[in-house]
Amino acid sequence: METPTSTSERLLATVLPEDGQIPAFVHTDPDVYRLEHQRLWNRVWLFVAHESEIPSPGDFVVRDMGERNVIVARGDDGEIRVFLNSCRHRGMRLAVEDEGSGPSWRCSYHGFTFRNNGTFLGAPYQRAAYVEGLDRDSLRLLEATSDSYRGMVFATWNPHPEPLTDFLGGMAWYLDILIGRAEFEVVGAPQRWVVPTAWKLPAENFASDAYHTATTHAFLAKLGLVSGVDFGRLGYHVDVGQGHGLGIGIQDEGPWYPQELRPEYERNLTPDQLALMDRIKNFHGNVFPNLSFLIPNVVEIAGHRVTGMTVRLWQPIGPDSIQAWSWHLVEKGAPQWWKELGRKTYVQTFGSSGMFEQDDTENWEAQTRNSSATLNFEEPVMLHYQMGLGRQPLSGFPGPGTVYDGKFSEAAARSFYRRWLDLVVGDK
Repeated sequence: METPTSTSERLLATVLPEDGQIPAFVHTDPDVYRLEHQRLWNRVWLFVAHESEIPSPGDFVVRDMGERNVIVARGDDGEIRVFLNSCRHRGMRLAVEDEGSGPSWRCSYHGFTFRNNGTFLGAPYQRAAYVEGLDRDSLRLLEATSDSYRGMVFATWNPHPEPLTDFLGGMAWYLDILIGRAEFEVVGAPQRWVVPTAWKLPAENFASDAYHTATTHAFLAKLGLVSGVDFGRLGYHVDVGQGHGLGIGIQDEGPWYPQELRPEYERNLTPDQLALMDRIKNFHGNVFPNLSFLIPNVVEIAGHRVTGMTVRLWQPIGPDSIQAWSWHLVEKGAPQWWKELGRKTYVQTFGSSGMFEQDDTENWEAQTRNSSATLNFEEPVMLHYQMGLGRQPLSGFPGPGTVYDGKFSEAAARSFYRRWLDLVVGDK
């Protein structure tokens, strides 16, 4: 096992985003994974839930931040808080179900009980067992700093975090289009499944990689669902900065969304955001480090044009394994046909058994196995991230970030690895 200092020095010598070179070992090296847990997952804002999952006082869901299990709860006072899911007595998990509702949590080991605002409520036989008394304040549940943006709840263990809006930076402008254009609600429980892949591979894929669609998803053209295998090229590649990135596929046939939602869109978006929204054919990206989103290509079903929006989290559970979380969201005020067909489209494309999901995970699994196979090489195996290097960006694009004409670029991937490197090497 290396020391954190020696791992940092190895990363600084080999991770070269500005040259378009990333070593394969960064994905599965156990020393790098340990460093990420020390210096990345503890310091950044992490998505934990959507507010619609806990609409009423007392509602809670159980999630993870890195490898730390947390309770995301709406207290009886209506405030959303995020607690380490750990009893202050012996460290047993308090909430052992995925979701629920109630005024308190009672530890199933010794019965210590805590209110849904984190305060200690009591313990069994307390006067007999603790004759000397209990310091109730010291038993308060450990709480992460939390905040919301457009209904998306984020939390961080950083004791001195930057404001969430600063962390999101220019990505907030695009999240407005994704999920701020209307009031959204999560449909059903999030799907979860384990994938034997390193977490950074799907994150960079959503941030930057439209190029793979022509090969990995070439069957779309063969089935006549798209006009050609380069369907992923037309649009914009956006390096938002701060490790965030996205791709915007465009069309010029006019707005594809239900007219019933138009007034709400107009109330919530600026004219520039609305104009871009009207041209979106597909929309994919990644909020650093591991929150991805996707509006897949609009398709025609039963005489309606429809899409199945999703946000997903690549939750690391080891150097070469993740638990994928996938939420399907829809506008709360949408017509019923839009909701029903959107759900069907989501399940068939990017649900856990969706045809696109199967294509992508096969790639990530093979990449992860190959990364592990290179760990004992004397010289690192360098991977090529030079697409679009030196290309001039567009001027006059209405949204923030460095924007390129055409989605075939790896600029956002290079930005992702720069941010990642700056965090994991820490205060070198």
